[in-house]
Amino acid sequence: MQVTMKFVRTKNEDPDQRDSFVVDVDPETSVFEAMSKVREEQDGSLAFRGTCNTGFCGDCTCQANGKRVVPCLVKVKDSVKEDAIEIKLIRNVAPVKDVLYDVDQFMWKKYKYFRPWLETNGTAPAVKDEDLEPVRLAMRCTVCGLCDEGCTVIDVDKEFLGPMALTKGLYRTTKDPRDQDTKQRFIEAGEKKGLWDCVHCWEASEHCPWGINPTHLIMDLRDDSIALGVKSGKGNPMAARHYNAFADSVKKSGWLNERMLASKTYGLPPYGLSLSGMMSQMPIALKAIRKGKASLRPHKSRPGARQIAKIFAKVEQSHKNKKA
Repeated sequence: MQVTMKFVRTKNEDPDQRDSFVVDVDPETSVFEAMSKVREEQDGSLAFRGTCNTGFCGDCTCQANGKRVVPCLVKVKDSVKEDAIEIKLIRNVAPVKDVLYDVDQFMWKKYKYFRPWLETNGTAPAVKDEDLEPVRLAMRCTVCGLCDEGCTVIDVDKEFLGPMALTKGLYRTTKDPRDQDTKQRFIEAGEKKGLWDCVHCWEASEHCPWGINPTHLIMDLRDDSIALGVKSGKGNPMAARHYNAFADSVKKSGWLNERMLASKTYGLPPYGLSLSGMMSQMPIALKAIRKGKASLRPHKSRPGARQIAKIFAKVEQSHKNKKA
């Protein structure tokens, strides 16, 4: 079949130039093979990355007719629309040329932040095969970048470390029973732009082509961090204040007191005093009161609050047992 391959090319002189090439390919051919056919036969200057052509390297990630894909895993017949496939960069990346982007800036620098190697003192405990199942899950990640591409936090903050690094870097090492620096890893991950900046929108899991479910793994990491008594990094006390204030509110009254949550998160004793943080929320608070979204009336306990408090007590005891 004949397919028109349309490339959105990134060049300094024309950042939105589109070049079209007609190729004759088998419908079962992968999109990546069709892209390679264009470069090999029609335009050797066309720039994109790809290594294995089997889905293991994650290098060739791009958009094909608006879908974020690993093109070597997608067939031409499943991607073509009106006899054409438009190829362009994924989102959230720094373009280099055509469909080539700066992978170091997008993912590898973030991955390295988590020290993706085991820390030992020369000895390591014996482990059972099943103990390494979580490690193997994280190792299935091919660093294709689709989870970071779909991340709603990276959309607004390119410095957020992102689901790929949290999964393949932090999850893999902290779940390995042979690592001897787990608590320090969580302290480092708890700094700004790290573990606690994820908004659990589940987009990362939706975009993962391997079903690794990175959003779920990030939630698992948070549970592990809390179990070790690490609620934030040393330079990010607001995350711990928010956690403590949220938990205290639900524990005491059975439901969330949003007014006090904001005050305590931004700095109210005994959660850590920050007058500037509290004052920064005053305009929002006044607007919420005027619009009926907030109230100055006392926050009452909801029915069943005592049973909810018992659940908190059980969880707190479980965390103490883990530490012991």
